[in-house]
Amino acid sequence: MGKSAEKHVDSWLLVAFFLLMLLGIIMVYSASAIYAESELGDHAYYLKRHLVQLLVGLVALALAYSFPYESLRGKTGILMAGTIVLLMYAAFVEQSRWIRLGFVNFQAVDVAKMALIVFFADSLSRKEKILTSYSEGLFPHLFYLALCGFLVLIQPDFSSAAMLVAIGLTILFSSPVKVAHLALTGLAFVPAAMFAVWRSPYKLARVMAFLNPGADIQGSGYQVHQSLVSLGHGGISGLGFAGSTQKMFFLPEAHTDFIFAIIGEEWGLIGTLVVVAIFTVIMLRGLKLASQINDRFYRYLVIGITAHFFYYGVVNMMVTLQLMPATGLPLPFISYGGTALVVSCAYAGMLLKIANQRLGVAAPAPRRRSARAPRSGPAVARVAAGSKKH
Repeated sequence: MGKSAEKHVDSWLLVAFFLLMLLGIIMVYSASAIYAESELGDHAYYLKRHLVQLLVGLVALALAYSFPYESLRGKTGILMAGTIVLLMYAAFVEQSRWIRLGFVNFQAVDVAKMALIVFFADSLSRKEKILTSYSEGLFPHLFYLALCGFLVLIQPDFSSAAMLVAIGLTILFSSPVKVAHLALTGLAFVPAAMFAVWRSPYKLARVMAFLNPGADIQGSGYQVHQSLVSLGHGGISGLGFAGSTQKMFFLPEAHTDFIFAIIGEEWGLIGTLVVVAIFTVIMLRGLKLASQINDRFYRYLVIGITAHFFYYGVVNMMVTLQLMPATGLPLPFISYGGTALVVSCAYAGMLLKIANQRLGVAAPAPRRRSARAPRSGPAVARVAAGSKKH
């Protein structure tokens, strides 16, 4: 791996992450103040908790930025084993997507996604020569991916399991595995997902509400219907900061999963397009960075992190716009939610570290001095004549 000593600050990524964090602070307060005042007697309750969580997230960002990722090479098998144990504990002991330690609660899947990205990056980069083999290269990675996805699914957390699988498949797709092998095996996840939806009444109700939005707008389709009402209220330029009426107990989860609808109501189409543009910048910078990296380990890390931001951002916005069934996934950096915010900050630190310190990018080869042509002239002629005399 080549590593340039020169540090290069990726100002696009830095500004994009800062803007999303700032927008999150503003919108969490705006979307939650009335609800918090009514239910908890403190209009700033969720804002204060969000600020504490963001502070923890910034610490996670700093730690991720300073972490020596070279030390992980060849050692991520232990990380994956610990992740499987954690997911099994959540599924069979807690019987919940949450791990409760008393002083702190966190979602096991958020830790699992990061561990899976690091494990895939390390394993795929070391086994590149055998990845075209299904049994030796692709199958072991699909086994770990399916096992983690299954353990998240039975917690139960269908949406997060789908995101975990999507991120894993994206990393695999970017590797030298045969696309035909990946496509055929990937199709196996489709009937598994359909069966999981069919077995869960509330998931099935969400799918039916998506397929027939007007059938039950007071029941299973209520939340998404109110989301569209919010966006309609906003129009082009919005109602202004704190001007939303839908957050007044009409739109459930206004400060979490459906905060994008409140952005649309208060800042209009212009505000939503700004958010889309920021996530687009993160995606494009991530793809550009991945294309510049020669070291496969860091390339797969960048692809996995970029896929996380892209999938979560796009899916959250599509649910808000009723372009797919409701999922319950947060909008990175903007939605209220502790574990998701801290993990997103850690991902940001990893991406900035790789981009700013040019990890995995080969240093430019030193310029070679071209051989000078022999000088001609009287002096050279005299030296030549002298040598003939001897």
